[in-house]
Amino acid sequence: MKAACLRCEAELKQYFFTPMTFLPYGSGHAHVMVECTKCGHVEFLSKSSPLLKDLKGIPASDGDGD
Repeated sequence: MKAACLRCEAELKQYFFTPMTFLPYGSGHAHVMVECTKCGHVEFLSKSSPLLKDLKGIPASDGDGD
């Protein structure tokens, strides 16, 4: 199973991970950002998504944590 962009259907080869959550005080599940290098479309997925197993993870800086 290959991951592809929902907009342009280009094959995705990497994802960016940061320690981000969408709930206050860090509760909830960690998410990763998948960005299409062809059209720039961005999706957020759960860090445990099976779609990420064939993609290369790239660390992204999220500042100083403030």
